[in-house]
Amino acid sequence: MYRINFDPSIGHEQEGLRYGIVIQSNFYSALSTTLVIPTPQGARPVHFHVPVWVKGEKTYALVEQLTTVDKTRRLRPERYISTLSAEDMESVSQAVKQLLGLDPNLL
Repeated sequence: MYRINFDPSIGHEQEGLRYGIVIQSNFYSALSTTLVIPTPQGARPVHFHVPVWVKGEKTYALVEQLTTVDKTRRLRPERYISTLSAEDMESVSQAVKQLLGLDPNLL
């Protein structure tokens, strides 16, 4: 998880500096971009927002806001925060599978 600046944005896209969960497999680490899910502090608890704990505080992974960011510009080492717990990461993984229609048991 990193603190990521999501600017510039348009419409309902997330904006500003906030935590982002990197969900891309290390298999694709050679790419210059990576997939992230924003976790804003003020997110509402709706059925498709996944509750996660970041630095002892509850926030929500906005899986419907899955986006790609440039690693060299947005994922600098000094902005690294932590990793999610295995339980939180599994919850995020299941939500992404449901979002993308990758698991017929979750539709």
